[in-house]
Amino acid sequence: MAVAAFALVCGCSSQTASVQTPSASASAASPSAVSSPSSSESPGGIPVGSPVPAHVLAPATDPPVGALCSTPIQSTADGNAGPLLCRGGEVNVQAWQFYAEVSASVLGLGINPTAGQVQGAICDDFKHGHATKPEEANGYKLATAYYGWTFNIDPTKVTCP
Repeated sequence: MAVAAFALVCGCSSQTASVQTPSASASAASPSAVSSPSSSESPGGIPVGSPVPAHVLAPATDPPVGALCSTPIQSTADGNAGPLLCRGGEVNVQAWQFYAEVSASVLGLGINPTAGQVQGAICDDFKHGHATKPEEANGYKLATAYYGWTFNIDPTKVTCP
């Protein structure tokens, strides 16, 4: 039985790697977080969330390419919040709203920017939105999920003029 529970948790590990949670180390250390998830969480700790009808989320001007969800976010000591996405990869509207101020440029880019435009927006968020590198990384993750981008850009390594 312990093997089955371990396999279930391990089966979710590839999903949890792509989702920023505010206390991933705390939840991994807590046996109760794995053995008795709440009704709003999957066994791996990724929230199911409530479906949200598709609509444009400001500062975007385009609708999302995928689904939206809503689940409560938790702020962390370093100024971030999560979860960014729900279990099926849907964009968490509450996380989007949290990052809309500091990552407005990257969140507002649209469906078809160039890699250079994305990097420029990241730099603009650092300069004008006063985003930290971890905040901008989360804003970029949200924008990637919302718009369906396939860029391989790490905002924490972008060098701005």
